[in-house]
Amino acid sequence: MWLAMSIAMMVPTTLRPMMRAADGSVARAWQFLGGFVAVWLVAGLPTYLVMGAVEWTTGWIAAAWVLAGAYQLTPWMQRQLMTCRSVRFDGDPMAFGFRQGVRCVASCWPVMLAVMVTAMSLPGTVLPLLALVAVTALLCWEKLPGTSARSVAAVGLAILLVAVGGVVLLGGGGSDHHSAGSSTS
Repeated sequence: MWLAMSIAMMVPTTLRPMMRAADGSVARAWQFLGGFVAVWLVAGLPTYLVMGAVEWTTGWIAAAWVLAGAYQLTPWMQRQLMTCRSVRFDGDPMAFGFRQGVRCVASCWPVMLAVMVTAMSLPGTVLPLLALVAVTALLCWEKLPGTSARSVAAVGLAILLVAVGGVVLLGGGGSDHHSAGSSTS
């Protein structure tokens, strides 16, 4: 599921650098995507371990969003996002895709973890899909060249405030939401 989500959510965020690397060649676009997706696949391994190690109650899900919102406010995330927006290309599409993947993971891994556990805990298929689409739109917006650091920080602050509100309201959250593969009480 992580690989499918990474492809569906992250590839749209990297269309500008991919088009630069492809230079009109479908084969070069696939090489770029190979490097980019490989990084997200590797990033899925620790994510899988974290997802399996925690019983994802509503309180833990809110805490994941607190982490995501707080991370949005860090200078480290802002630097990674700026390099992730880069379209500088030096010739090798796969290596460029790999570098873009590393930059992208560094800039948005907490949001991806939070949306993954949220989507896996929501009932049905429509609500999880809406959550994934909303976060994809947010990530695409963040990577636009004209999106200011202040705007990104404002979104991070909004995520943080909503998530902290969720933690305060839900506390530990009980055991009504679990990650995929867990049984429900």
